[in-house]
Formats: sequence, structure tokens, C-alpha cells
Amino acid sequence: MKLTFFGAARQVTGSMYLLELDDDYRILIDCGFDLENGRRFEPNEQGIFPFDPSTLHVVLLTHAHVDHSGNIPNLFKGGFEGQVICTLPTYYLSALLLRDSAHLNEKRLNTTGRQRRGKKFRIAEMVEKTELYFEGHVTEALDKFFPIAYQKRFKLRQGVYVTLNQTGHLLGAANIIVEVEENGVTKKICFSGDIGRKNYPMLPDPVPVPQVDYLVSESTYGGRYHQDKGPAGDILLDIIDRACIKKIGKLLIPAFSVGRTQALLYELHKLSISGRLPRIPIYVDSPMALESIQIYQEMVKYTNEEAKALADDEEDLFSFDQLEYVKRIGDSKALSNHFESAIIISASGMLEGGRIQTHLKTQLQNPNATVFFIGYMAEGTLGRKLIDGARSVTVDGKRVEVHATLEASDIFSGHADETGLLDFVSSQDPAKLKKVFLVHGDFSSMLSFSTSLEGRGYQVEIPAKGQTFIL
Repeated sequence: MKLTFFGAARQVTGSMYLLELDDDYRILIDCGFDLENGRRFEPNEQGIFPFDPSTLHVVLLTHAHVDHSGNIPNLFKGGFEGQVICTLPTYYLSALLLRDSAHLNEKRLNTTGRQRRGKKFRIAEMVEKTELYFEGHVTEALDKFFPIAYQKRFKLRQGVYVTLNQTGHLLGAANIIVEVEENGVTKKICFSGDIGRKNYPMLPDPVPVPQVDYLVSESTYGGRYHQDKGPAGDILLDIIDRACIKKIGKLLIPAFSVGRTQALLYELHKLSISGRLPRIPIYVDSPMALESIQIYQEMVKYTNEEAKALADDEEDLFSFDQLEYVKRIGDSKALSNHFESAIIISASGMLEGGRIQTHLKTQLQNPNATVFFIGYMAEGTLGRKLIDGARSVTVDGKRVEVHATLEASDIFSGHADETGLLDFVSSQDPAKLKKVFLVHGDFSSMLSFSTSLEGRGYQVEIPAKGQTFIL
């Protein structure tokens, strides 16, 4: 069999790996957006994918984040008719994120899709030759999702089995072991997905991977270590004290609606229960966050033991007295006129859109405001520009001077750092593991992590995009 790396190769996003068996049975592992490709919505005469989707037999999905799931509707648009295997929480969260992508595509088509380089462009051709998809494509895809349980060996067909194992990072996230019997020989390949960190709010720790022959491992934090080690609640109390108690000020926290917002609210809820949380209003201003919170609440059995116990005691993981969910856009805009101290949690996490921009236009200019970054900021995003020290930025078309205090913490990072990555790979005997393939990381991170692994006796490859290996 052979394995081809079509995405997240020497970069972070766009996870997509094609496993082809000797009899031409084809398995695609993940099918995500390449968020580092600025031409996603430009027409591509060669097609969206470097293969014919109709030739695929099955898709295996590690988790719901769009850099792993976002292009799945385009597979069906291109003729794929098989199933998408994942966990139950991944199905529900994928439905939320893919429908949101379809909604954004509708807006994109209405505002910019009819005009390309000064020439009119036919909508039908644009939909066919770009990554644009809509609600109908998402519905077609979701009808073919097939959730399976963790750690249950599932038969795809004779001689081909798949097992999903908990890996933290996001509710329902999994690493995937594919077991193939060919010519009397059994080979096992593990695809790590995104590896979570231990003791993350609400989520179970990653499960050690049983011995395999080949390991495809993410390397996002290769060569890097998380800086903030203390309890997340203590770090939150410290920033709240400086931003909202010692002065009258707004604390603005940009957070991804799926995953990061839930972890943040969970920690605030625990502080409220313990009586340590100051009595200031907290607003969650993100419609998608509210929808994903409902999914987390319904899928509580997939959380860790502490979260299950809290759910038993409190009934709701994400509700407490001073918390308010902002539903109407008018109420969102009105928050800017409130002068008392408050915490505002809003999306998007990298500041590239969403209701967070409404608050930024006011609060970035406010010397009494604090913006607290708790997530990764990709190159070129508004969030990265602020973290890198820009003194003025453009927000939703308006130039804004930066007078607010900017702070950051990695305590809510959902990725394992170098120590966690090494722990993940170290479950494998280097004498039995034939190869480690590094994906999903900056090239410099991959090189650093590769050096660490080779020092422990592992054979490492850093595939280029489109590179094929015979297993």
C-alpha cells in the first residue's frame, strides 16, 4: 500500500492523507481547509483536489476543526459516495462548523463572488471550480457521517479495520489506527490528528497508542513548551484583577467558539462555585459558541471525570449567576456603551471576523481596556498583528489606534507541547516502529521535533506536499 500527503505537509493546516491499498481500495484521512492558502476561492482549472473524489471508498475524520473537516462537503460535490467515520461529538460539532462555513460562503458569493479581476464570473463555474459550498452540500455530506465508539475495532471491509482513540484537544477528537491485512501481512498505521495536552479543562487525557508500524504525528508545538504552568483559574483571576478590579475596565477575550470558549467558561464556573470569582458581569457574545455549548452539554459523557461530576452537581456546565449570553446583534453593539467593568468573550479567536470586531473598534482605543489572547494567532491575521506590536490596525474597514493593554497566555492551548508530543510518540518502541511522519506544523517545528525523535532512535520523515511513500 502507499500513503500520500496532500495536506498539512510542512505547514499547519489542510490535513489530508490518502492511503491506497494494493487492490486500489482508497481511504482518505481528514479533509481540511488549507487556511494558509490565500487562493482558496479562486477558480482552479485542475479541480479542488489532486485526486478524483469519486474513487474514494471511505473518509476517516479525526475531529471537527475546519482545518481537518472543512473540505468534506466538496468531496461529495466532486462525486464521493462513501461514509465519513468519526465519533459522535465530532459529527455534531462538524455539523455546526460546516453549516457555518456554508453560511459564510453564501455571504462571500453575494459580496465578492460575482466579480473576479474586473471580469464577471459565472456563479455555476465558480461553485464548480472553487472551494465554495452551500447548505445543500453540507446536508448531503452529513447524511453520510457514520459515528462509531472510541476504542472499538470497526471493520471497514474484509481485512481492513479502524479504531478511534481519545486524544484530548477537542470534544470527540481521536487519533485513528488503520489496520490492513495484505498478502498475509498485517500493518498498522496511526494518524494522530491533533494531540491534546494533559489536564485540559473538561477533556480526558490522550490515550497512549498501542504499538503500530507507522505513525503520522502532528508537530504544531515541536521544539516549544507551554509557558504558563499554573492552574488556569489562578491565571484568570490574576488577569481579571488587573483588568477589571484595580481599575474600571473591560476585559475582552477573543476565543474560538468551539472548544476554547467552553474551556474558558468551565474554569470561570469553577471559580464562581468556589466563591473566588469577582462579582462583575460576564458576557458571551457569539451565537456559534452558544450552539456548541449546547452540544457539549448533551455530550457530557465524553468529558473527563471532573466535568461529569460538576454536571451532576450543577446540571449545567456553563451557567452561573453573573454570566449572560448575548443573542441579538443590537445587544452586542450596546455593550460598548457600558462603562462598568465587565468581561466580554467573543469570536473569532484570531479576530478575523465575527462580533469580536464590534468590540475591538471601541476597546482597542480605550486605555482602560485589556485584550487577553488565549489562542494561536496565525501569520497575517489581525490577532497576530496586535501581538506583534502594531500600534494601529484596520478593524472592519476602520483604522483604529491601539491604546488598550494587550496580554496573552497559552494556558488554554489545546495542543500538546514538545513534552506532550514526545510522550505521545514514546508509547512506540523505536525498534518496532518503522517510520514517524511529521505533519501539521511549521517546518522549523518539524525539524526541531525530528531532531528530538531521532535522538531517541526513531526513523523520521518530513513529507513534502504530494509526496508518496510505500508502506
